Amino acid sequence: MNAANLPRCIFVGTAKAGTTSIEHALRSHPQVAIPRKETFFFDHELMGGGRLPYPMQRDPGTIVTSEADYRRLYAGLEGKTTVEVGTGYLYHHAVAIPRIKSVLGAGTRIGIVLRDPVERAWSSYMHFVKDMHEPLGFRESLGQEKERMAQGWDFMWHHITMGKYAGQVSAYLAAFPNTRVFFFEDLRSDPAGFLRGIHEFVGVDHRESTVVQARNRSGEPRFRGVQRLITTENPVKAVLRPLLRMVVPAGQRSKARKYLKERNMKATAGLSTADRLWLRDIYRPDVEMLSAELGMDLIEKWRW
Repeated sequence: MNAANLPRCIFVGTAKAGTTSIEHALRSHPQVAIPRKETFFFDHELMGGGRLPYPMQRDPGTIVTSEADYRRLYAGLEGKTTVEVGTGYLYHHAVAIPRIKSVLGAGTRIGIVLRDPVERAWSSYMHFVKDMHEPLGFRESLGQEKERMAQGWDFMWHHITMGKYAGQVSAYLAAFPNTRVFFFEDLRSDPAGFLRGIHEFVGVDHRESTVVQARNRSGEPRFRGVQRLITTENPVKAVLRPLLRMVVPAGQRSKARKYLKERNMKATAGLSTADRLWLRDIYRPDVEMLSAELGMDLIEKWRW
């Protein structure tokens, strides 16, 4: 294997809890190197291998499946504190933990980011609604979860199950002594303090100038036709794509697509009171177990 400055720290998830915000903030720090967000190397065999079309499963070309390729990502980064930020490793702990230990060692710093599981489930659902990938209503979508899981749909569609954190967190705390739990709610209420804690945990100098803010906000399209044009395959995109690729760099195309999507977003009425209370009843036993594990009252923190 080639020499590489492999990550000293991995943020393992959960999804829809601020990992993208963390990745953007750390990437802007001069002491940090993040060659790529979400390699999926440590849980690649659970990504489906492209048997189902996107977005039911991810494009196999976005997944690192060999240790040699993983190491190559971090080659030439001497002098930097290298970090990986992902979303699936917490949920896929049974597969990810032994591989992280084998490749990076038990001394790896593990950052876990949690969010009120009720709000996370809603945000996860809206993640697909905003891009026109989910035609079902909220309860109907959650009712399809077990069937979709059995069919091999990507973990991002496991809206309820992914939020059952207790066993996931417990597994990492037992396996890695340098594990720390962060909360999305603290990112929202005190971004400067949240960032200070991230820098301290990663082991780099705190920089007030580094910006951390919530990203990938949920919403629904103002104009569904416009959103469909941006996010789905269609004849117009098929004609324009080759021309745009010749004259517009990939980075600028990505920024333009993101800008258009955000401009076409509008706020939703949000999660209904009935659905919120229903999900709290589902999650309460797990949250109580997690509270005992962490020695803090999460029922109070999440204002249940």
